[in-house]
This record gives sequence, C-alpha cells and structure tokens, in this order.
Amino acid sequence: MELADATPLWWLAPAVGLLGAYVAMQARRSREAVPFPAVALLRSALGERPSLAWRRHLPAAAILLSMAFAAVALARPALRTPVPRERTTIILVLDTSGSMQARDLFPSRIDAAKAAARGFVGTLPDGFRVGVVQFASQASLVQPVTDDLRAVRRAIDGLEADGGTAIGDGLQVALASLPPETFAAPEGFVPGTAAPGAPTTPGVPEILGTGQMGGPPVPPAVVLLLTDGQNTEGPDPRVAAGSARDQGIPVFTIGMGGRAAPFGPGAGRSNGVDEALLGEIAAQTGGQYYFAPGVGDLNRIYADLGRALGWDWERREIGHWFGAVALGAAVMATVLAAWWLDRAPRPGPAAPGRYRS
Repeated sequence: MELADATPLWWLAPAVGLLGAYVAMQARRSREAVPFPAVALLRSALGERPSLAWRRHLPAAAILLSMAFAAVALARPALRTPVPRERTTIILVLDTSGSMQARDLFPSRIDAAKAAARGFVGTLPDGFRVGVVQFASQASLVQPVTDDLRAVRRAIDGLEADGGTAIGDGLQVALASLPPETFAAPEGFVPGTAAPGAPTTPGVPEILGTGQMGGPPVPPAVVLLLTDGQNTEGPDPRVAAGSARDQGIPVFTIGMGGRAAPFGPGAGRSNGVDEALLGEIAAQTGGQYYFAPGVGDLNRIYADLGRALGWDWERREIGHWFGAVALGAAVMATVLAAWWLDRAPRPGPAAPGRYRS
C-alpha cells in the first residue's frame, strides 16, 4: 500500500494523545476507588454473572479507531496491482560458446543461463511474443517469434554449448528475426536514448517507464543478450548495435561469470566478460547493461527484467474504504455511548415491610 500524501498522518498524534489521557484517567479512577467492605456478600449476590465493566471502554476505543482511519483515508491510500503491459516482442539472444560449459556457476554456466531464461519467460503474461537466438561461432534462430511460451521454453532447454563467440552475428540474427510490424516505433519513443531511471545494479528496473503511470512509451521490440566472454568471431557488434538503434530497438545486455582483467597487457582480452563492449551496446541502443557474477544475481536480473517488460502497476485508491470504516466506528461509538453510558438506573423493587397509606 502507498499513500499519495502522508501529511494527514500527523493527525494521528491527537488520537495517540487522547489514548494516553484516557489510560491515565482510568488509572486515576482505580486509585481513587472506595473499597467495599462486604466484597464476599456482593459476589454472592451477583452469583455467576460475568462482569460487563469492560464495555465502558468500547465507545472510547471506537472514537480513537475512527480518528485513525479518517487520517489514513485523507492520506489517499492506494494499492499497486500488476496488469499486463502493452505487447512487446522480445528476442532472447543467448551465448552458447564453449566457455559456457565452465562450472564456476552451478551446475554450469549454460545450465544456469538456461534456467534463468526459462524463469524470465515464466514471468511474462500470456500473449507476449518471444523468439530465441543462440550464438557461438555462428548465430542461428532456434525459435522464431511466437506467443507459445511453452515452445520457447522447449527451445531454451535444447541449447548446447560449443564454439567461439560471435556477439555481432547474434545481434544481426535477432534483428532479422523480428516481424516487420515491430520496426514501427511508437510515437514518443526516441531510439538511442538511455531509458530514464535504469539502475546499474540488480533490482526492479524502471527501464521502460510505467505504462499506465505516465512513463515513456513501450518500444516495439526488445533484445536481451547474454554472454560470458568477448567477441572473437563474426561482424563487429557495434555495427549491429547501430542497426538496432536506427530501428528503435533497445538491447539489454547481461554479462555473467568473471570480469575481464582491467589492467596490464591483457586488459580487456582475458577470458572474462567484455563489459566495456556490452555497456556500449546497451547505451547506444537505449538499453541497460547488467553484470551477474553468480546464479542468484542472474536469476534476479532476469526476473526483474521479466516483471518490468511484461507487467505494469496500476494504482487503485482505497481511501473510501478507510473512510467508511472511520464513519462506521464513529456511529458505533455514538450508539454505544448512548446505550451504555447515558442510562438512568432502573428503580429496584419496593423494600419489604413498607406499605402505602
């Protein structure tokens, strides 16, 4: 639950003050009570009848409850509920080079990548269109764009690691696999500009705006590229990234495994992820780069991207419910006070031995 304006919550202070004053008054009343000498006689007269002294506190409790709920109602509380986003075509581009057989991630890099990709597909609403591209020494389309998410997961399960790393080829095949209608960017979408608010660390990314909440429009297609190494074969990935930028298609890149050596003669040329290249591809196309050193990070990144790409959050105000409870509590306090606290004592039976003249 979220509040549009938390200022009215300060009105809870008088309610807390009244509660303290009421407790203090009750404590003083107990101290000033006159002891009754014949408690046993009174108890026997009442028999097994339970005490109803507690009910005198109910009107005060209802008033305090009414004040608290009224303050929350004025703060305009709302619930954020997930709703499916406008349909976006998503192309998963997965590295299946020989280095993905490494077992520094359990049970292996390729298995961890496949599991995270399947989890990503599982977060998407029904009707989303997804395609799968693998790249090693060459790239190939293993699952054309489809809204059959089960077929997408089966295609991911069939991936095997072997060969070199042709990142540029993978991007080119991904762009070529997109349906023609995805190349018409929606009004207001500016290709090649970084998405506002996109974090550089794992978390729920505000990468594509907030749809119904007034953010920037959703792009026609998105490419998610994952690799554990550096481009060793095929065309220059920067050229493919330029084509994606011109077509208004952001590329979100994920580096997994180890980082490349930052210093020395082998800087940027070790077996680690080429983060400079992946960051440049993402920035050039308006996407975002993420680094996943472990399985947990990889799963979290994919899950967050799935929620951000597939779902929006709709704000539904519920202040009227709090207002209704506040009004009901105030009415209940009035009724209980009139019924229990403002009643004249009933006349008892006439004393024996007295007669009217």
